[in-house]
Amino acid sequence: MKLLFCLLITTFLYANNFQRESNLNVVIDKTNKLMWQDSISVIKIKRTHKEAPTYCEELSHAGYADWRLPTIEEFKLIVDKKNEINSINRKFRYNVPDGYWAKKAHWRTFWYYADYMHFLSGTAYFDSRHKRKYIRCIRDMK
Repeated sequence: MKLLFCLLITTFLYANNFQRESNLNVVIDKTNKLMWQDSISVIKIKRTHKEAPTYCEELSHAGYADWRLPTIEEFKLIVDKKNEINSINRKFRYNVPDGYWAKKAHWRTFWYYADYMHFLSGTAYFDSRHKRKYIRCIRDMK
């Protein structure tokens, strides 16, 4: 009984760490002080990995211009494998069960491959940087 109670409390607290700001089209991760872009563009715009960082750096969204490409570790913070539809936290409205570029390119492949998060499975992979994948930008909240 105590275990069940602890699980319920933990689930409740974790769920409240994310807050959707619908008027701004963002999701805020209060625990890690991160703001995630969550507008229709995250399911429409695809870029190569080389183009992705520039896209985020030039993005002006929700009144902010300090966006960047997330790391794979940051993407793991929003994975929710209990969400059977697309393995992303349910506060996110816009998502396709496909790949989203992450920041890191792999030097051991002479930067030919880069990380991405695949939200169908909620698993990190790597792929050719020349392929076009979706982009979800992030910013640090100060």
